[in-house]
Amino acid sequence: MNQSECVYADWQLIGQADASKGVHSSLLDEYRRDCAKHAVVPDREAYQRGYQEGLKQFCTRASGFYFGKNGRKYQGICPVALESEFLDGYNPGYELFMISDVMTTLRVSVSDAEHQIRKIRTLIRKKEQWLISDDSTPADRKRLLREIKKHHREIFWLQQDAEDSRFKLLQKQSEYDSKLHTLTY
Repeated sequence: MNQSECVYADWQLIGQADASKGVHSSLLDEYRRDCAKHAVVPDREAYQRGYQEGLKQFCTRASGFYFGKNGRKYQGICPVALESEFLDGYNPGYELFMISDVMTTLRVSVSDAEHQIRKIRTLIRKKEQWLISDDSTPADRKRLLREIKKHHREIFWLQQDAEDSRFKLLQKQSEYDSKLHTLTY
């Protein structure tokens, strides 16, 4: 925080905002260090009042769901009386995030394999052109045929990998849709 932010801070509002974002109240210590550089001491009581209000907003089932679905790590900040409601939303939301994360990895895997296949096909075309050129020697042709055959095997395995990833992606999409369908938000 800069000097102006420290001097004019509404510590209750800052505490409320921190809690409503799921941030641990120990962040006040960081504010204290920042503001000490400007000879300003944060109002701890106002911050805590705001923080408690923010927890009431944050520690709900709906908030937990969206917090988890966005992949945020819960830091155990909800009071015992509100934590089970928060976790009732957070746990399924976080499960959806994890499934979605796997789906992203699988999509990248398919895309990478398809990119590699395109590169290898371009290389094969170049080698085929050299193979039929008048400038290639019998030794060149023999080597090029071996290399082209090897590239076709590489393409085969990349296609297998891509197909496997597509299948897993469909399974994960089904799992995601099924889980989402069972939620009552």
